[in-house]
Amino acid sequence: MHPDEKMPGRACAAEITESFLLEAPAQTKVYSALDLCAPETAQAVVEPLLKIYEGEDPAAVISIWSQWYFALLLAPWARINMLYDWQLPFLPHDIRFTQSENAVPDRFILADHGCAAPTGPARFDALIHRHLAPVCQTFSRLAGIKPGLFWNNAGIRLAHGFTMAQEQGADITRADDFLAARTLPDGAPNRLYQPIREIPQPSGPPKIIRRLCCLRYKLAGLEYCPGCPLVEARQRRTCRGN
Repeated sequence: MHPDEKMPGRACAAEITESFLLEAPAQTKVYSALDLCAPETAQAVVEPLLKIYEGEDPAAVISIWSQWYFALLLAPWARINMLYDWQLPFLPHDIRFTQSENAVPDRFILADHGCAAPTGPARFDALIHRHLAPVCQTFSRLAGIKPGLFWNNAGIRLAHGFTMAQEQGADITRADDFLAARTLPDGAPNRLYQPIREIPQPSGPPKIIRRLCCLRYKLAGLEYCPGCPLVEARQRRTCRGN
């Protein structure tokens, strides 16, 4: 590997330290992403949030927790990947995190700065197979629902990171092609396929709709999100009825 591929440039390094830690904060409980790869250890990680929402739908609680996890990890990971062709650590044993007082992920700690991103169509395959697949499967088993919801939660945050990179001037053609592909280069289904869809509006920007409902409406004090597919479907039925 060329020496320049071992360390990020100055601008990339600044982006990394803005979004991630490289050392765990002192006197703070730290979890490993590896804990999320088995139901037994993952249960202990999400248990504090389940206690806050005791008596409510556990699938909705775990979905909310996963959204925090994916938002704080995948969005900046994807943005840096596209902006600088730089791949941050993705293996679960190389990623740790802290939790906030609200019992959701707070800061992510990476084992190192990462390396130059691989080229070619399989750019995101390792992230999918070696991190997202076991984590989404674990969430699915804990929640007692199919894993599609958690893949959708992950895909939305990846897409958001790609969009942020585009807004900063990056060419995200490869990312768009990846999210538009039904299968991965190895022939496996792309579980991140089209995590959102855009519905044109009579005026203004298109409405962004999730592929699957995140279930947040099942928790006390929370409403349907603006991009909920259930709300969109209800509105379409109403329009047809009129």
